[in-house]
Amino acid sequence: MDNVVRNDYGRGFKLILGLFTFVYAGGVVFFLLSWLGVQSYDSLSWQPNSLPFFALVFLIGAVSAFGIWKRKKWGVYGLAATWGSTGVLNLVFVRPATYQNALFALLLVVVFFLLLLPEWRRLDD
Repeated sequence: MDNVVRNDYGRGFKLILGLFTFVYAGGVVFFLLSWLGVQSYDSLSWQPNSLPFFALVFLIGAVSAFGIWKRKKWGVYGLAATWGSTGVLNLVFVRPATYQNALFALLLVVVFFLLLLPEWRRLDD
């Protein structure tokens, strides 16, 4: 039996990772229920044919965040792919976002990666 002692993630990293996990898991539920017609949504902001794509991207994001909690590098790659896919889907399906929203999203991603840097060597391949 291999007794490996791992340090826990830092408080700031845990907070942002917890936020991502909560948002992506909630997003999967919201988009699936909206697509099925159970949940109402703003049809001016979200086109009905975009909902399954966003649900899939949010599912990948939730699984990727779980992978990071389990200290797997594929979780980081999955989150990066999720962010890129979300950007593309927003360009295709959603009316233009405000500069403030885009700046906040970019700031959150930069802070996430800055907090991830000290942890990168401790993640498993």
